[in-house]
Amino acid sequence: MNYNSFKKTIFRYALILLLLTSSCANIDEDPLVLRVGAEPSAKMRNDNGIEHYKAGRNFDALLQFNQANMADPTSGEIHFNLGLALWKENKKEKSAKHFKQARKMAKGNPLILESLFINKVLKDN
Repeated sequence: MNYNSFKKTIFRYALILLLLTSSCANIDEDPLVLRVGAEPSAKMRNDNGIEHYKAGRNFDALLQFNQANMADPTSGEIHFNLGLALWKENKKEKSAKHFKQARKMAKGNPLILESLFINKVLKDN
């Protein structure tokens, strides 16, 4: 393979990689724990959801976050976590809805209000 052919091949692979990575935002944020004094069953379900999420068991994480949300639908942190898990499932519209709810119910939490990931998702929707 000559030098020009090698350069073209490298360029093609770089272009493919760029296209693949630019089409989806990488999640570089972790799920959030609930504040002190949170409703106990919501806290337990949310904590379980975080464990599943970090272990790569996204389906189980979604189940737990949904149950936490049923126990306390006013928690910005739970909506944030649901948004993250739904994003991983490629359910972008549902994810954006939960991110909007998370902002609305953030109660001043800067991890939600200043989240670069939420800002990018909501800007694109």
